[in-house]
Amino acid sequence: MPLYLKISPTKSESISYPPSTPFELKNKNGFLVLKNNDQPKSFSIDEEYTLTVYPTYKKGIDTFQLSSGMLELVNKESNYANGLSKNNYTYESNGLSMSSEITKSTLKESDFNAKVVFSNGIIFHYEDGKFYAKQNKENLDIKGKYLIYFEGGVIKLSFNQKSGEIWWVFEPKTNKLD
Repeated sequence: MPLYLKISPTKSESISYPPSTPFELKNKNGFLVLKNNDQPKSFSIDEEYTLTVYPTYKKGIDTFQLSSGMLELVNKESNYANGLSKNNYTYESNGLSMSSEITKSTLKESDFNAKVVFSNGIIFHYEDGKFYAKQNKENLDIKGKYLIYFEGGVIKLSFNQKSGEIWWVFEPKTNKLD
């Protein structure tokens, strides 16, 4: 089962990456301490480390300088939002919650469409290959598949039109990792 990378610099903050996202954790001397694998694992951060993450949903890498907290490889049941072809599924990330409605495509029998409503008024629609996000009737900027930028931060959403799976996490602008 693919595992998710969960970074928790404090007990009240966390960032998660989708399944099997490649990463490397190196100590202050540059030695590799941990990388993605197929076994659940927790690693306590109690000195300086550099975490490099290679997200598949965007170009470039994410680099974090960590000196406290926890780094975990967890399965989907434990800590990541999954709306696997379910209607009205709810989940919360950093104070933001959502509900989703997954429907069969009318154009392609094997595909799904999605409507995701977030508690801050953002609505994301995916229908037969076309997608958009709005907040208060204003279009929001979407990068890749699907980074939704708005005044409060970024929603990192992934929707698989073949399976109907939705994965997402919210990163507020004030979220700091060191």
